[in-house]
Amino acid sequence: MDEEERADLVARLFVLMTCKLEDAAGDAADGQGKGRQPREQIARADRIELIARDIGLLAEAAAAILREQPPDA
Repeated sequence: MDEEERADLVARLFVLMTCKLEDAAGDAADGQGKGRQPREQIARADRIELIARDIGLLAEAAAAILREQPPDA
């Protein structure tokens, strides 16, 4: 993978992280309302937990790709 391909892949990973963070923020904001059914709140919390795991994996992938770059890059 050349430098341009690597940069493009890392940028795409950050786009995916941004999208997932926005999804989690939406669920978190919705969960702040009072009077929500516990089942709905559990589903929101579960979605946020899964999103957080996905973000962690995407971040690990981006960091691993960047660590493989030559020291002078």
